[in-house]
Amino acid sequence: MEDMQLLLNNANIFIFSDCVKNFEALTKILKQKSYNNIKNTSNYDLAVNYVKENIQDIILIDISENDKIGYKICKILKTDKELREIPIIFICSKENNDKEELFSVGGVDYICSCFNELEVVVKIEMHLKLRFMELQLEKIKNENSNSISELQRTNEELINLNKVLKKEVREKNQQFEEIALELKEFNVVLEEEITERTKTEEALKESERQFRYSLEEAPLPIMLYTEDGNIKTINRTWVEITGYTIKDMSTISKWAEVSEIFKLDLADNNIKKLSTSKKRQNDGEYIVKTRKSNIRFWNFYSAYIGELQDGHKLFMRVAIDITERKNIEELRRSVEDERKKLYEIKEYDRIKTEFFSNISHELRTPINLIFSALQMHDLKLKKCSFPDESIDKYKYTKIMKQNCYRLLRLINNIIDITKIDSGYFDICEQNVDIISLIENIVISVADYVESKGLSLIFDTDVEEKVIACDLEKIERIILNLLSNAVKFTPNGGTILVNVQDIGENISICIKDTGRGIPKDKLNTIFERFMQVDKSLTRDHEGSGIGLSLVKSLVELQGGTISVKSHINEGTEFIIQIPCKLVDEVEEEFSFCDSIGKNYIEKINIEFSDIYK
Repeated sequence: MEDMQLLLNNANIFIFSDCVKNFEALTKILKQKSYNNIKNTSNYDLAVNYVKENIQDIILIDISENDKIGYKICKILKTDKELREIPIIFICSKENNDKEELFSVGGVDYICSCFNELEVVVKIEMHLKLRFMELQLEKIKNENSNSISELQRTNEELINLNKVLKKEVREKNQQFEEIALELKEFNVVLEEEITERTKTEEALKESERQFRYSLEEAPLPIMLYTEDGNIKTINRTWVEITGYTIKDMSTISKWAEVSEIFKLDLADNNIKKLSTSKKRQNDGEYIVKTRKSNIRFWNFYSAYIGELQDGHKLFMRVAIDITERKNIEELRRSVEDERKKLYEIKEYDRIKTEFFSNISHELRTPINLIFSALQMHDLKLKKCSFPDESIDKYKYTKIMKQNCYRLLRLINNIIDITKIDSGYFDICEQNVDIISLIENIVISVADYVESKGLSLIFDTDVEEKVIACDLEKIERIILNLLSNAVKFTPNGGTILVNVQDIGENISICIKDTGRGIPKDKLNTIFERFMQVDKSLTRDHEGSGIGLSLVKSLVELQGGTISVKSHINEGTEFIIQIPCKLVDEVEEEFSFCDSIGKNYIEKINIEFSDIYK
């Protein structure tokens, strides 16, 4: 974990931003977390050239003020083979957060320009860790591939050596048989015997040469040394990994500075134990420092070979490099830590969702009490008389009621959103004549719409169509869309509600002749808390929840919703509900019952954002 933190602190971070405020805020957050290798530019050409010349670990591109240049830089970097794997995080404002475009050009994540320090650090550290893990795994993969190839080659050489040795054994057996026969005539074949002996010596020399070659080319690090601490040989693999040759480190005492394992050899007890043992000894895992100050983990094995001609005892030490295994274990622990952090974030989100749900329910109680007080106040006003009959004595109670309805709508929407997020939102489907249902909803609001100077038209190509749907949710969807149409359609405009049977689905279209929605906003209107007009002078109120909730209610019933719009020409919402039926207990249902006092209250709530 310390190595990973060191890598993170030394990471090269490049920020492309033409917003000084955003850059300074990001730099301050990162430097507090010991990130010091931070570069920035607001020039397009300088940004591209700098990244190509100086490979970065992570890139942040600010699109909060100009997304086209940011996307263009991202696309150019992703076409470069050497740069395409560098993670790119976009900095965007909440208004411009086009997630589909952001990810389609190659971005891995985004952060909002109203920076949350925890979000910034967690996201940057997460992608840096993933980047370093990918590079480390790739390195491990390449090194393991080379080791396997070396093992295969050595195995083939040993097989060939075994064949040669078998052949030599057969030849020697044959030679011994010939010598036994030739001894009977020693004087005659003496010269032939000397010749054969010479051949045998050459074969032994060849065998020794091949042994030395196998030792030198073995894929595992091997060292031969004597009890007095002198190194006889270290093979090529040992040298390649440590960086030290036998000329650099010719004694055990010098190697003791590199690894603790060699300090054991300086003690007489270990040498005596090895000398008396006929089996190899597992010395355990030790750290080895290379010439370049890198740390390697080796598992050592020692064995006594025998005595040399000069009387010294010869020992062998073989090592297995387990650095990659250790690194993988460290990576796994790191991944597990990240999983725990992700679980904590999810748990925090769950707690936040429960809080919103609870507070929303708590808010409904005082609002209902206000409603009750207003109703009592209206009853008392009926008994009151005013000298000036033109005065609207219900004016202020109407304002209070309307704003109470607005609060109820907002609270209901928040409660439903938290239920949907938590997975506790129930859909109660029943078989309903959808044509009559939509027609009755339109009729129920016709007088209100016409009082706003608008024409409301209902049209259908089929007289009756029974499908399974949630009656209450359909009413809410249609009322919400009609409310939007009334809000944004000027006096003299027209609202058309059209229902069509298109085979597997029922299509419900609500079209108005209002101001329309800008093309660049069409992809965001169904996002939660997003509004087309965010200026302080907008002429209608709204929380940005309604259309997001409508989309969720439609999709929970297996349907889809889409929108078409042109500025100053109008907007059309198209809902498609699948034609299906459910098994249910037959019960008589009257649409007339739906247009009672309870239904009027629903209309008042859904239309509460429209001021009279």
